[in-house]
Amino acid sequence: MRFLTDENLFEPIVEYLRDLGHDVLNIRDNLSGIKDDEVYKIACEQNRIIITMDKDFSKIFRFHPKYCGGIIVVKIYRHTIKETCEIFKKFFIMLKEKDIFGNLIVISPNGIRIKRFHEEIE
Repeated sequence: MRFLTDENLFEPIVEYLRDLGHDVLNIRDNLSGIKDDEVYKIACEQNRIIITMDKDFSKIFRFHPKYCGGIIVVKIYRHTIKETCEIFKKFFIMLKEKDIFGNLIVISPNGIRIKRFHEEIE
């Protein structure tokens, strides 16, 4: 899958995704400091799935996931980086590409919520 990781996402999560063989464009690498609207624009232009810890991306009236590859908001706060990464990994492996594409996913310590905007046609 093709991901765009926001600069607030912990580096071990970015490395984990790359180790799984995903194409990951990390905002922190060359685009640090850009605004949320620009992050969204890049994701839409390149059909990438945004992964962020910024809850603003869950506001679908502003950042609708059906126009990019989808949006994953990681809502894991008040945990160490290691704990956050373990929680992310635990729930990320449950997701299928069809769950993500064009949809809003929220990963929290309690599980995954999926707001579907795109249904795969069989």
